[in-house]
Amino acid sequence: MTDAQFTKGHLITLLISSAIGVGFGAGWWFFGASSVSGGSTPLVVVGVAAVLGLAGWLIVTARRGAGLPAGGGREESPFGKRYGIAVLLMLVGIFAGARVLSAVIGVPEAVPAWVLFVVGLHFLPFAKLFGSRRFLVLSALLCAVAVLAAVLAIAGWAAAWQLVPGFGGAVVLWATVVAGLLATDRQGATSPAS
Repeated sequence: MTDAQFTKGHLITLLISSAIGVGFGAGWWFFGASSVSGGSTPLVVVGVAAVLGLAGWLIVTARRGAGLPAGGGREESPFGKRYGIAVLLMLVGIFAGARVLSAVIGVPEAVPAWVLFVVGLHFLPFAKLFGSRRFLVLSALLCAVAVLAAVLAIAGWAAAWQLVPGFGGAVVLWATVVAGLLATDRQGATSPAS
């Protein structure tokens, strides 16, 4: 997404990556909510509202971008081989680390923080693939949330293993989606042609 002009191809990439962020953010949020003993209903409502609001924003952005010029076609798509390798390495890291944490070290409660950490790392190459430094920030924040969960849990707050990655991961992913959509709106990239 490094072209000077924002095109339909860029919009499609933004919408796909944002939809992924909304979806996985929802997964993290509802994981966090399910980890709250009693009283999780308000958290579920907040999560549903956030998902619906972000999905609505994506739909509006898609419609507003209908008049964009063509460009950024499949040959320029960041969703290619290197993207697939990054996702594959993430999956291997998640499963291998989860196995070690659970079966070897004996701390299965640490798996959510590990998963979030590996997910954060897998975003590092996306900065170059997508031509956006936003992925570096996303990577750093997800890794920081995972480390914070471990620090808080080791310090004695056992619920941090689930709550911090759950809600922290969701907030970081959703905030990144919002930042991308706001940047697109500020640039006027999806404004109707006058």
